[in-house]
Amino acid sequence: MNLQQDSFLKISDTITNPFLSETNKKIAGYYCTYIPEELLDAADLYPYRIRATGNESTDLADTYMVRFTCSFVRSSLNLALEGVFDFLDGLFICNSCDHSRRMFELYDMVVFKREGFTKQVPRFYISLPHIISQEGFKWLCNEINELKDNMEKVFDVSITDEKLNASIKLYNQNRKLLREIYDLRILEHPKLTGTEALRISIANSSVPKEIANKELKRILNYLKERKPIDMDDKKRILLLGSIVDNMEFTELIENSGVVIISDNICFGNRTIVDDVKDDTNKNPLERITERLYYRLSCPRMMDDHPRRLEFVKQEIESGKIDGVLLQRINNCDLHGCDNMLFEHELKKLKIPVYNFDRENFQADTTRLKTRLEAFIEMID
Repeated sequence: MNLQQDSFLKISDTITNPFLSETNKKIAGYYCTYIPEELLDAADLYPYRIRATGNESTDLADTYMVRFTCSFVRSSLNLALEGVFDFLDGLFICNSCDHSRRMFELYDMVVFKREGFTKQVPRFYISLPHIISQEGFKWLCNEINELKDNMEKVFDVSITDEKLNASIKLYNQNRKLLREIYDLRILEHPKLTGTEALRISIANSSVPKEIANKELKRILNYLKERKPIDMDDKKRILLLGSIVDNMEFTELIENSGVVIISDNICFGNRTIVDDVKDDTNKNPLERITERLYYRLSCPRMMDDHPRRLEFVKQEIESGKIDGVLLQRINNCDLHGCDNMLFEHELKKLKIPVYNFDRENFQADTTRLKTRLEAFIEMID
């Protein structure tokens, strides 16, 4: 079995996939993992994480967004303007960052109103606090309750506690399966590469979870029996920073003589370490909100860097990490600030760190590969 050629995992190579055309459900696109997927699933929608895999130009998007906007967001907008996301029946946006928040207006103004596009696609928005507090949690609870009410009206559905509890169970199982797969990365002799893990995560985000869970069980069983990776003189790397939805980028890193043993990116560990609490005596929507708000955060949560640092330290210890790669997409201030703090903190702990900027689609691969190889050579 070759994971790169696996029919399910090949979903990660393209934006569209066979399940999108075969489903009877309405397809709900969302940008950020702070959108409550369990709620979408309980409304009998098909949650689909929007990404920009394979896009190599932002010419169309640059008409509407300045060049110092995140190239991931511009890339996804470029695909939308080309009609790639015309399969969407709903769009869910939050203020995860200023760049992605603008998609709420731009899809309405220039994507859904472009010539020849006649489908009515409802848009939904939730506002997330930027600090963690009891008041912030109450705010988000109200936001998500309003979202539920709006979804019921727009899609003419009833989102019951029974449906929410069933979705919680489904998604908790999904995260558990992914954690079991990721545990095979941090072994002394890993069973899969970081690129393979990314491929699994992206495919998982592109299909309904009842389908994904069956596929993840199959892949997990295969990986348990698989021969470990020949590490030779390869270094064990932890990857942190901006969104990565492009296997060419992780392959470039791993072709420099390393294996990405673990990560803290939003197509990775960050989304799977926390589950919704299994307490059916408590309101299910409140439990879903609790997980979203208090889970391992990304840098949009301004006061939570110490907890992110503690997670990084744990991954370094459990994965026997040799070095850390800090990467951010150009003009991502959130990850730029977080990475700067990580760089100073990890150097104090005598951990080799390389901090670099990039675009969402990697053009100058030769120069980056040379720099990565130089960094790897410096690691004892």
